[in-house]
Amino acid sequence: MKKLFLLFVILFSYNVFSQTLVTFSFDGQTRKYYKYVPNIYDSQKPIPVVFCLHGLGDNIDNFRNIAMHLLGEVDTFITIYPEALSSPYGNAWNAGINFMGSIINENINDVNFLMAITDSLQTIYNIDTERIYFCGLSLGGFMAQRMACEKSDKIAAVASVAGTIGNSLNCTPSKPIPICHFHGTNDQTVYYTNNLFGLDAEELVSFWVNNNHCDTNYIFKTYPDVANDGILVESYYFNSPNNLSDVMFYKAIGADHIWLYPPVNDISYTIEIWNFLKKFRLSNSQNINDLSENNIQIFPNPTNSILTITFPHQYVNDFNLIEIYNTLGELVYSQKIHSLQNQITINLSDLSEGIYFLEILQQNKLFQNKIIIKN
Repeated sequence: MKKLFLLFVILFSYNVFSQTLVTFSFDGQTRKYYKYVPNIYDSQKPIPVVFCLHGLGDNIDNFRNIAMHLLGEVDTFITIYPEALSSPYGNAWNAGINFMGSIINENINDVNFLMAITDSLQTIYNIDTERIYFCGLSLGGFMAQRMACEKSDKIAAVASVAGTIGNSLNCTPSKPIPICHFHGTNDQTVYYTNNLFGLDAEELVSFWVNNNHCDTNYIFKTYPDVANDGILVESYYFNSPNNLSDVMFYKAIGADHIWLYPPVNDISYTIEIWNFLKKFRLSNSQNINDLSENNIQIFPNPTNSILTITFPHQYVNDFNLIEIYNTLGELVYSQKIHSLQNQITINLSDLSEGIYFLEILQQNKLFQNKIIIKN
């Protein structure tokens, strides 16, 4: 796999975040990573973490050009760009790939290295351990997939670009985990079909759809073809039970082994990845709650525009965020709450007919419910 130099056109710039190059010893090796902490970090509020894993032969100075940390400044999460160790092929993750008869960096325990970063962050920051995310490109995508296979009990969601499950791995997740995958049909490095290093793109999607017990009747979308890049992007969204472990697939027709970004391309992989990841938390009974079971009422449902939410007395003044997502995982409504009364009303007249997912976040608890809009 070749080294890719990424260019990301930044339409806005934040220079107020805290950037740190961290080095430490792990398993007798000196390891390093870039850490970006948003300026608005509040130690009283748990903060999510997004790991971004570079490709084969790349490094963190280059890969941070995907600019995930700029979104972290806006949406308040810590961004980590870890660096792999050297190999005969350049910096390489032990992602479980057998290449020319040997597994790349087979003796390097990168899974535990990445989890050790998480552990170290918890000693300094108020980390939301329910919202640890991974994404990666190429070999970094393979490594992100390995994390999903082996650490689904610790990671909330994973996104991969042009990197599937490695050919030497026996992927046996301990639980369903949300997965988002991007792949170009003209990828000349990690082939869309007849992949030399692991599962084909659509085989990967099928694996996770089955693992996560998703509905095979996917939701299809074609993105506006505006950029003159010869690429048409389609997406396929597979809903899971209670939407706790959905699977999304972006098929970039005509794309090679690249990370898409505007205005060169029609979509930004960076933005699409975060929009998917941020919907999910570790799906356990302590943090996923049904509204009705907690006496939180929404009505009318279905609604044509106005939705009313009522809260029992014990929750008044506790909630800090209401969000609504469409079935593609796109955020279509968001309201931060600083002071909450027993009842609030929101206007959804700008939304088209369809099914949506309401999320209400109260400290470390997430309340979810499906809503229907009929105009």
